[in-house]
Amino acid sequence: MPKTEPIPCTKEEMDAILNAAMEDDFFFMLFKVARKTGRRLGEYFDVQVKDVDFDKRIMMTKVLKRKKKVMKEAILDDELIYLIKSYVQRHKLKLEDYLFRKVGYRQIQNKIVSYSKKAGIKHKVSFHNFRHYFVTELFKKGWTYDKIAKLTGHSSVGTLVNYDHSVASDIAVEARADIMDI
Repeated sequence: MPKTEPIPCTKEEMDAILNAAMEDDFFFMLFKVARKTGRRLGEYFDVQVKDVDFDKRIMMTKVLKRKKKVMKEAILDDELIYLIKSYVQRHKLKLEDYLFRKVGYRQIQNKIVSYSKKAGIKHKVSFHNFRHYFVTELFKKGWTYDKIAKLTGHSSVGTLVNYDHSVASDIAVEARADIMDI
């Protein structure tokens, strides 16, 4: 049976999922970061507190590429910096603690389904919807395939599937300005 294309979420649906997740500060933080960085779920699991540079407003994520872990930058805006800092302080996390490893993949996917139902969303929603939403919103803002590929780590602008090593610093200022209202 052919795989069906996922139905993208609207801004209103994304807002509704985040509102539903507000009851749990971990999922709210994870979903908000995913919405504004566009990373895949697996990229968050190895992020330690020390991988977040609050001054430079970046978070280093790790991706398995050709059986090696490759570091990639995720651009953070002021809202995410505040959210992550608050979470770290509230839970007294140390630099070596993992930021997003509180639960496993399946629990996260289950929570997405639960929160999307609570938000009244009728179509299937998965963690990948955050990435799809992020890329779609950048397209709507007039971003080129090349810039989106750089920001999301895709090496092929045609498919936006293969990852690049890191986000180029030459688009960081523009990225922060445009992701403020995503």
